[in-house]
Amino acid sequence: MPKVVLAVINDLHSDQRVHRSCMVWQEMGYEVVLVGRTYPNPAPLTRPYRTERFTCFFHRGPLFYLEFQWRLSDALRREKPDVYLANDLDTLWPNAYWARRRRKALVYDSHEYFLGAPELESRPFIQGLWRWVEKRCFPRITAGITVNTSIAQAYYAEYGQSLNVVRNVPLLPEEGLPFPPTGDDQQEARRLDACRELNLPTDRPIWILQGAGINIDRGAEELLEAVGQDPKALLLIVGSGDALPHLQRSADSQGWSDSKVRFIGRVPREALRRYTQAAHLGFSLDKPKSQNYRWSLPNKLFDYFQAGIPVIASNLVEVAAHLGAAGRVIPETTPEAILSAANELLQPDAYRGAVQAAQQAAHRYHWDHEKETWKQLICRLNGEKTVHVWSMDRLEPPPYGGTLEVAGQVENLVQAGYQVVVHATTKAALAHTQALRLSEHPGVQFKTYRRSPWAILSWNRPYIVGSRSTPLLHEALTTAKGKHVVQGTHLTGLDFPAEAILRWHNPEAQYYQSLASYSTGLKRAYLRWEAAKLLRWERNLAQRWAGPVWTLTPGDAQAWQAMGGTAATIVPPQKRFHGTPPAHEAALKSLLVPGKFSVVENERAARWTANLPVAVTWAGHDFSEDLQQLARNTGVQILDRPDDARMAQAFQDASMVLVHAEHSLGLKLKLIQALYQARWIVAHKAAVHGLDWTPEMGIFTYDSPESLAVAVEAAAKSPWDAQRAEAVKAARRPWTEPSSLAKLLD
Repeated sequence: MPKVVLAVINDLHSDQRVHRSCMVWQEMGYEVVLVGRTYPNPAPLTRPYRTERFTCFFHRGPLFYLEFQWRLSDALRREKPDVYLANDLDTLWPNAYWARRRRKALVYDSHEYFLGAPELESRPFIQGLWRWVEKRCFPRITAGITVNTSIAQAYYAEYGQSLNVVRNVPLLPEEGLPFPPTGDDQQEARRLDACRELNLPTDRPIWILQGAGINIDRGAEELLEAVGQDPKALLLIVGSGDALPHLQRSADSQGWSDSKVRFIGRVPREALRRYTQAAHLGFSLDKPKSQNYRWSLPNKLFDYFQAGIPVIASNLVEVAAHLGAAGRVIPETTPEAILSAANELLQPDAYRGAVQAAQQAAHRYHWDHEKETWKQLICRLNGEKTVHVWSMDRLEPPPYGGTLEVAGQVENLVQAGYQVVVHATTKAALAHTQALRLSEHPGVQFKTYRRSPWAILSWNRPYIVGSRSTPLLHEALTTAKGKHVVQGTHLTGLDFPAEAILRWHNPEAQYYQSLASYSTGLKRAYLRWEAAKLLRWERNLAQRWAGPVWTLTPGDAQAWQAMGGTAATIVPPQKRFHGTPPAHEAALKSLLVPGKFSVVENERAARWTANLPVAVTWAGHDFSEDLQQLARNTGVQILDRPDDARMAQAFQDASMVLVHAEHSLGLKLKLIQALYQARWIVAHKAAVHGLDWTPEMGIFTYDSPESLAVAVEAAAKSPWDAQRAEAVKAARRPWTEPSSLAKLLD
């Protein structure tokens, strides 16, 4: 039986999130060990899994944290699990150390945005120490969980590592929710029953603030003032926190205790549920005083939903996103704003709609649903129905050739029911401003690794291979279970399993030779040196690669076999572009030139098109200053770093699209996109050499600046209408209906 060890710094008695996680791992067939310290609450723990507790001499301050790290590391040394699971940053360092040393999976459950906690934001030196720990350990995480999408997106933007979201939602009551998924009209009857049971008035509006974090400056003070100004309302404060003594003194001085506010204190879970059911309105009024609070998603919100009561909440991004029609978000936390929202929400029609929305939210946000994310993560760690895609570059915008193909593979695998882990490399920093929106990629985990710049000094190993053969990538491969699809020559410095699939995009040695032929000086010398190393590497690779090989074209399959490789399977491009060639003529005789313009051949294509007698747009990224100046001088429009939607629109708007290439290696993905979306295609002969294409596909070819001008003129004079669009679409169908990857994998 596989074993997982979960480490936590909190009180093992009260951390219900960790307990629920333990139960899921046990349900999935793991032996579970929960490790933590003996809190000031030393009462025995009765759990259906093993717990290990150690005693710390210190209980706070730097000495406590140092002692805790040492004792936790010693506890982990004694255990030998298959999975190490760290709960929050203060347990991550020892788990990362032992996971790395023993080559085991490391899972991280971030219960909050740790570095954004107010006690750290006000102490920059201590925050800096924890940030150092995070930067050292975070890239080593095999898989991760956090509590909401804002925090997940923040970690991804900084580290290129995506985390799944498991919200802090409650368990369903044993008897189930008291209302159906569509809601019902019995809310008031249930509320009155709870009031009578708890000796609460039945003829007054009842407000409730509950939780274990009723702390200073988190809205409780303003809520007390608001209820004091309301002629009828009664406020129940149920829970604990450091604001309670001040609130009690204020209530006593105003004469509000018992008449306007009742302090219930901490109560068992079932009693808390009954108090919440007795209320008309629930309140969640945390203020955005720190980054952690700005992104918080309090547990009490979901408790209110389970009671079927509407909520008045402060304007925090995650709370607002989850509240919807089940309450009101107030623009500022003031007594006046609270009173106004309460009066508005208690109007009969508004209240009825908010109650129904809260009841529906209760059926959506509960642990039976949320734990499925944990189960999927565990299945992914076990390699069940999981594919690891090893990509030469990350998939962040702007998209281009190789990453478009990887994106297509990922989309098709997810549609076929696989979970996908994308392992991507970058020579830039992990942090970036144009991070993927993770919510748009369900079923996909992204992991980004820094390339090593020192690999350029190697005399034997090509830089594109050596820079991606880093210790972190080797570590990641040791814990990556499932199927593997390796993109191109770039990642083949890693020791993949014998059954791994090589998706060979083109012979890289020949590609670098073609780049060298158009370069000068030191750049030309470097490219020739890299080409020579690549030629030796690829010949060796062809003879040692044991698994299947997929190529994009017949020409690449022949090149692979000519180097001594086994027979390759021709698998057409997997990227599927939305849209079809427009049925009407373009509004303007125009040429679109897409590409990554730091590539020499794409820059040359731009220069060839600058003075053509049609409107020209260059669309892509990495424009040099010289190209930008040329565009200004010639009236060329630049579309810089377009996203997928903007690029697709550019293809649709142009009367013709240029597909430039100066070699016949691989396949240009911009050609595939043009076959899906473009009217006329003006393609370099090398771009279509060896491919199964016909003029009926709407393609004009060229091989020089002069023949390019002739092809553009011919395309500009050719009429386009609905009949032509249908004929072209039919001719292109073999390229726009690719085979399923799932059939090849299964």
